[in-house]
Amino acid sequence: MHWSFYLRKGIAYIPTTAKTEAGYWMAIEPVDVAPVRNVDELQRLLAQAVGRGNPVIKTPTRKNFPPPVMQRYCGMKSFSAFERTAALWAIWQRDGSYVICPCRRSVRYRGTWEEDAEERTLLPLSIPFEEVVRKAAERAFNETRE
Repeated sequence: MHWSFYLRKGIAYIPTTAKTEAGYWMAIEPVDVAPVRNVDELQRLLAQAVGRGNPVIKTPTRKNFPPPVMQRYCGMKSFSAFERTAALWAIWQRDGSYVICPCRRSVRYRGTWEEDAEERTLLPLSIPFEEVVRKAAERAFNETRE
């Protein structure tokens, strides 16, 4: 399971996260875009995205690889300009824990993101997932406020 979302200038951009048959994650429609004035609003939007699950989709080929779904929603000339000015957060399950983590631009692989391992929060699988979503909303909202 995996979900990621952007925060930029008080607006949350939360795509549905699908898993390709090849095993990698990809943002797809629907995408929720809404202003978030408080943690509760962000938590509600995240819970809505989590409720859509992680559908499995056919792996796109290089020839038919779609443009980033978020490009339609960013409201800027280019998606890369949006990404330079937005904060990206992710929630996933790995190695017996839930992980909440801000992401940063990769210095090794241009145009990609990577986990900021020093800033990740690990939570036990024994807690309800609703609590994981709440903690992710609190952390992202509080750390990305302008």
